[in-house]
Amino acid sequence: MAQHDMPGQAVRGWPRRVAAAAVAAAAVVAAALAGAGPAVAKPKPPALAFTPSSYDYMQVTTGQTASKTFTLANTGKRASGTLRLRLAGAAAFSITGNTCSRKGLRPGKSCTVRVRFAPTSSGTVTATLTAAGKKPAATATAALTGTGASLGAVPGHLYWANSGSGTINVANPDGSSPRVLVSGQSGAEALAVDASHIYWTNTSNGTISEANTDGSNPHVIVSGHLSDGVAVDASHLYWTAIGEGTVYEANLDGTNPQAIVSGQSGPWGVAVDASQLYWTNPVAGTIWAANLDGSSPHVLLALQDNPAGVAVGGIPGPLLYWANTDGGSNGTINRANLNGTSSSAIVGGQNAPADVAVSSGSVYWANPNGGTVNEANLDGSNPHALFANQNGPFGVAVGP
Repeated sequence: MAQHDMPGQAVRGWPRRVAAAAVAAAAVVAAALAGAGPAVAKPKPPALAFTPSSYDYMQVTTGQTASKTFTLANTGKRASGTLRLRLAGAAAFSITGNTCSRKGLRPGKSCTVRVRFAPTSSGTVTATLTAAGKKPAATATAALTGTGASLGAVPGHLYWANSGSGTINVANPDGSSPRVLVSGQSGAEALAVDASHIYWTNTSNGTISEANTDGSNPHVIVSGHLSDGVAVDASHLYWTAIGEGTVYEANLDGTNPQAIVSGQSGPWGVAVDASQLYWTNPVAGTIWAANLDGSSPHVLLALQDNPAGVAVGGIPGPLLYWANTDGGSNGTINRANLNGTSSSAIVGGQNAPADVAVSSGSVYWANPNGGTVNEANLDGSNPHALFANQNGPFGVAVGP
C-alpha cells in the first residue's frame, strides 16, 4: 500500500519552510513600519532674482545705444533646472551678452545678462527681461524702460546731490523718472558730469568722488581738501579749496593735483568752458575768471550778495549764470556776459539758492533751505520747483 501522510504527522521540511516564511513576513512588516515614520522634508526650491529688478535707460538719441548689465542670482537651496532667458516688449531692447548656462543656476551662484537699448524713434518704450527655470520651476523678472530722443535734440540728465540724505540723484531734464544713483555719501554737495562719469564733493571728509553715469563703481579720487565746488572739462578736474583759498586742477582720475590759483577769499562755486575758469568768493561778494592754467586771474563781478554756485551755458550764448544766496529768502539767480557785462537778476525770491546748472534751454538751481530743485527758462521766466521735500539739495549738474 502506498503510504500517505496522516493527520498530525509532520510533513518533511515543513517546520523549516514555515520558519523561513515567518522571518520573511517579519522583515516585510518591519520595513513597512519603518516607512511609516515622519516624511522627509523636501529641500527648499530655487529662488531667482535680477539685480537691479528695474532699470530706466532714460533718454538715448535715436541711432545711439545704451547698455546695462543685470545680475541673476539663485538664493534658494536647489538648482534652478533648465534655464531660459526671454526679452518681451519693444524691439529697441535686445540681449547682447549672457553668462548664464542653459543647464541652470546652482544655489548661491549668479550670472549676468547684458541688455542694450537702441531706439529708432522718439518716445518711451518698455520691455520685460525674464529668466525661467524648469523642474523645479523658478522665475525672475526685470522691468526695463527707455526713451528715444529725436536726432538733433539735446538729450541729457539732471543730477543733484542731497547733502542731508547723502544721495546723488538723477532725472530727465523735465523732472520725470527720478531715482537715486548713489547713496551713503555723507555731506555730498557740489556736482559735475561729463560723458562717462559723475563727480561730487563730500564736505564731511574733504573728498571728491566719482562714479559711472549710471551710479556704478563710486569711489574717492581726491582727498585732503575741503572743497565745495567742482567742475570738469574734457581733460581735467577742477575744484575750490575753501580753507586754503585756492583753486585746484587734476587729471580726470584725480591724479597729479596742483593749485593753479591762490590768495582767494573762501572760493566756493567753480565752472569751466573751453578757455576759462570761473569761480565765486561768497564772503568777498566777487566772481572771478582766469585762463585754464590759472594764469591772469581777475574779478569779473563785484558787489554780489554771497555768490555761490556758478555755471556757463545756454543757447544762444553761452552766458554766465550764478546764484546769490542773500543769506535768506530773497536769493536770486543771475546772468551776465562772459566778460561780466550786462549783469542782471533773472529770478528772485529764492530761499538761499546754492548751486546752479544750465542746459541748452533751461537754468536749474537748488534751494537747500527750502528743500527744492528748481527750473526756469534761460531768461528766468516760468520758474518752478521740479522736486520738493528734498533733504538738503545742494549741487546740481546737467549732462552729459
